Amino acid sequence: MEASARAVEKILKYDFNNKKLLAEALTHSSYGGSPSYQRLEFVGDAALGLAFTNFIFLHYPGVDPDKLSLVRAANISTETLARVSVHHRLYNYVRHNVNALNKKGHGIVRVENGKVALVI
Repeated sequence: MEASARAVEKILKYDFNNKKLLAEALTHSSYGGSPSYQRLEFVGDAALGLAFTNFIFLHYPGVDPDKLSLVRAANISTETLARVSVHHRLYNYVRHNVNALNKKGHGIVRVENGKVALVI
């Protein structure tokens, strides 16, 4: 896990103070015996939503709330965040015990010719 944590820190260009939280963030619920990322995801979704909402609210004062909501939804959607993860290959560092996640495409998304494709 230490090698994975270092690799993720290098990708993100950020050194985590609490390596235990990073290990938890990289642990799927199927892994067992370790806390998974689900609780962090719960808090992270709220924090990301608030931070992005604050940013667009302050930077686009003339835009009506309906359009701001669409911009927020498009930028913090599961698909958008999955694309970012695939682009940076962060999925390679998630600990899990799900055989389907070992297959090409990881059951969610895959990269083809430099483009992200959803796998159904």
